[in-house]
Amino acid sequence: MLGRHLAVGSLLAFALACASPTLPLPPPEAPTIEPGVDSEHVKLVAGCGGTQPAAVIVIVNRRVSLPGDQAVSGARADGCGAWDAVVFAHAGDVLDITQEAGTDLSTPTVVQVR
Repeated sequence: MLGRHLAVGSLLAFALACASPTLPLPPPEAPTIEPGVDSEHVKLVAGCGGTQPAAVIVIVNRRVSLPGDQAVSGARADGCGAWDAVVFAHAGDVLDITQEAGTDLSTPTVVQVR
């Protein structure tokens, strides 16, 4: 009888463990900000480990006066998690940077362009 209760208890614990949420995807590391191709853009650079390997990086400039095609940009990380992107931004702009891996989405890393 005790063996049956232990088996049922173990099975129930296993089922609940499978249904528990996984750890959230961490936010990407803050990239370095370099001059861009012109005065309207900056280049964001993150080295290996900056994100999950092959993650999709989404960058949103919070400046509300920007049209959508300038406010949102992105990149894909390589196999070690390094990435770079040229984005429309001026000094003082605030950028939200998230990573997506599969169906997981991170909280944003917030950086201000200087």
